[in-house]
Amino acid sequence: MRKVAPLGLALVLLLPAVLRAQEPVEPVGADSISTLELPDQVADSVVAVFNDPLRLRLIGTATVSAGDTIVGSVSVLEGPLTLAGRITGDVLVVNGDLQLEQGASVGGNVTVVGGRVGGLENATISGAVTTYAERLRYRRSNGDLVRAERPRGGIGFSNAFEWGRSDFLIATGDSYNRVEGLPITFGPRVRTEGSNPLRVHALAIYRTETGIRIDTDDLGYYVQAEQFLGGRQELRIGATAHSLVEPIEAWQMTDLESGLSTFFLHRDFRDHFEREGVSLFTTWSSDRTPFSLTAALRYERHRSLASGSPWSIFRNAEEWRPEPLVGEGKVTIARLSGAFDTRSDPLEPSTGWYLRGHIDQGLTGDLIYPESFAPEGPEPEGPNLLVDAGESFGRFSAGFIDIRRYNRVDPRSRLNFRLLLGGSLSGEPLPPQYQHAMGGEGTLPGYDLFSLDCGARSRTVHRSLADVDDPEAAAYFPRYGCDAFALFQAEYRGRFTFRMRWDSAPWMDDDDEEVGVAAEPTWEFAPDWIVFVDAGRGWNLDSSTDEPLSVDVGAGLMIGRVGAFVALPLSGSGGLNAFIRLGPRF
Repeated sequence: MRKVAPLGLALVLLLPAVLRAQEPVEPVGADSISTLELPDQVADSVVAVFNDPLRLRLIGTATVSAGDTIVGSVSVLEGPLTLAGRITGDVLVVNGDLQLEQGASVGGNVTVVGGRVGGLENATISGAVTTYAERLRYRRSNGDLVRAERPRGGIGFSNAFEWGRSDFLIATGDSYNRVEGLPITFGPRVRTEGSNPLRVHALAIYRTETGIRIDTDDLGYYVQAEQFLGGRQELRIGATAHSLVEPIEAWQMTDLESGLSTFFLHRDFRDHFEREGVSLFTTWSSDRTPFSLTAALRYERHRSLASGSPWSIFRNAEEWRPEPLVGEGKVTIARLSGAFDTRSDPLEPSTGWYLRGHIDQGLTGDLIYPESFAPEGPEPEGPNLLVDAGESFGRFSAGFIDIRRYNRVDPRSRLNFRLLLGGSLSGEPLPPQYQHAMGGEGTLPGYDLFSLDCGARSRTVHRSLADVDDPEAAAYFPRYGCDAFALFQAEYRGRFTFRMRWDSAPWMDDDDEEVGVAAEPTWEFAPDWIVFVDAGRGWNLDSSTDEPLSVDVGAGLMIGRVGAFVALPLSGSGGLNAFIRLGPRF
């Protein structure tokens, strides 16, 4: 099969310089600075300033009337702030506008994030005025702000108008993978102003796996429109039209980890299928509570995808692992999903709960296991691993839940637990795209990737008899995994601290008597050490190819967000596995 260089990576490297040179900047007034992007270091500073307990903090619409004076600095979250009086310190407005009326006065600096400043000519401002068009992504924890992860990065043009903002995005897709290569997403996005904004984006997706050649199979799309209701930007309704290559399961590893492993090591942690169709949804989420809830109705066509030939740095000459066959055809699915999050920090939590889950109910449709041909030869031990060709999956029901608890034992150690359950809710076999598989660094790292899959990868099949003699024809695994699974993970984290001290000086008491020697630490190295245990099993609902209970143990060392681990299985086959993670295990 052909090997093509990752064109998408080249585009990402070459386009930023061109687009940034053309990026427009909208001035907001004299002695002011306006920028479109909110740099990470600025976002961190904004969060720290807002959380300062010595500042007056206001939530929602705020007004300082003419003749009123506030002594000190003021922070406003989800404004707008209308200022006609006087503030002696600094002013910070997060995700809202600042309107300055005649006679307004600010004794310090003005910073507006995710909004605009109006009426500068009416006011007296002693310091600098800085605005950032990009909104701050955050969550609330005990009244303070905690930065949320930035959405996938991109570059492009942006413009602000009286009615709202628009931009043109060029960004990489979720993850480099063996089906798409590096997907490139591009298209316009529009957001209106006000307490109930309308957001619309129309994005095309170019799949770089095929290189320069482009046909309809290389293109996907994602068009979404959503309208906020209720004035608090907590409730919204919307619709999508989409053609997406989607991982069957994505919770085990992050997009970055899976993409880097695919690109560097020729090892894709995920299997994929295509879904194309439309959806309607409504979402409720609030910064005032830890709950969020989404209900969606999707009408889609699903189909299996073959592995492509994207380029990788190492082992590039090797063939990629086959993709599994999935239930193909049209289907209408109702999905209810939700989350509950009280974590102290979404990236490095030390305390709190995190729960998320969803239920999928197939309402109508004709998802059918595709026609396939098993090559002649001896049958594997155990029952036939192929679902009968032409079998319909009907009105299936599937569920998934992820429950985590983070516990701070003392300032240097934590004890964390995670329980995952998923599978059929009706007692009937699931389409392969709703099945589950374990094994590998994201689940049970003491076992090989997808080795606990209820026998789904014990053999390969072809789509037709003619494919068997065609060396270029794609091979598939007959299924993805098990109809149900359960996984428990526990870990204990502590910290080593190494310090080097020098530049000692006498330590004097109040009577100038030397009572000891004081030394300041000039270097400190404090990695986290981790010990963990995992236990899981999977089972099918129509055969005896269940997976027995599998248990592994391991240990690791984390420096910042990079961790090096080893894991060893306690049951079944396998050996010592050494691996690296770019962040906590969960």
